[in-house]
Amino acid sequence: YEPEPKTELEKLPPLTTTGENTFGCLVNGEAMAVINSFDQVAIYQGSKIQFGARFETSEIDRNITIVLLDPLEINTSYGLTNFPTHRAKFRQVINSTSCEYDYENTFDGFVGFSKIDRSNFIISGTFEFSSVTTECDTVHITDGRFDMQYIP
Repeated sequence: YEPEPKTELEKLPPLTTTGENTFGCLVNGEAMAVINSFDQVAIYQGSKIQFGARFETSEIDRNITIVLLDPLEINTSYGLTNFPTHRAKFRQVINSTSCEYDYENTFDGFVGFSKIDRSNFIISGTFEFSSVTTECDTVHITDGRFDMQYIP
């Protein structure tokens, strides 16, 4: 019996809201899943939250950072092209070829929170964004999800 290979979407962590320290998305259709809290960060200070994750193998190094300013509420969609209030960036190195997609390169995208627990320091939600730079192909980050404990 051979189990069916997982689809890229099935490789992502489940949508949870309990502070599981998961972060995942599809990068141009390829799964990026981070379930090691060492490779992710969420900090909520000075009425700003910054969160993201790094995914690294011997061939690929990917990094996503998302920054949002207060006020933040659940069930609200925050556009990621509202620089500098809400922003996202992506960095990728594949076989020593580097692509930097800075905040102002993001041309589409959003973050939505399904949970903001200021007592237990948990943020959960979904995100997606697209970014372009002249040196590299357009990148589409889709099906993003996070369930992280943040540092106050």
